[in-house]
Amino acid sequence: MNFFDDIKLPKSGEIFETLYDKNGVLIEKIISSDKQSGKLYNQNYDEWVMVVEGEAVLEIKGKKRTLKRGDFLLIAKDTPHRVLETKDGTLWLCVHIKT
Repeated sequence: MNFFDDIKLPKSGEIFETLYDKNGVLIEKIISSDKQSGKLYNQNYDEWVMVVEGEAVLEIKGKKRTLKRGDFLLIAKDTPHRVLETKDGTLWLCVHIKT
């Protein structure tokens, strides 16, 4: 199995692929288009994200933050955030920590 296998670009939004889901930990591969909805998220668990390829602009607690290839961050639970912009084909690794 390879992280870069089966990458299909969405026409809009994002494609989520579950890589692992057990014991309160969900690991996803996310592929983004350059058309984002700007949906606001406010989860009751921590989320660690890394841009593997591409670039994204997030809004976290009302402040913009740009992530480029290799950048990562922890979004603490109960933190309002949204994806504002992504380059077409941006590839993410995302870990939801639900424990």
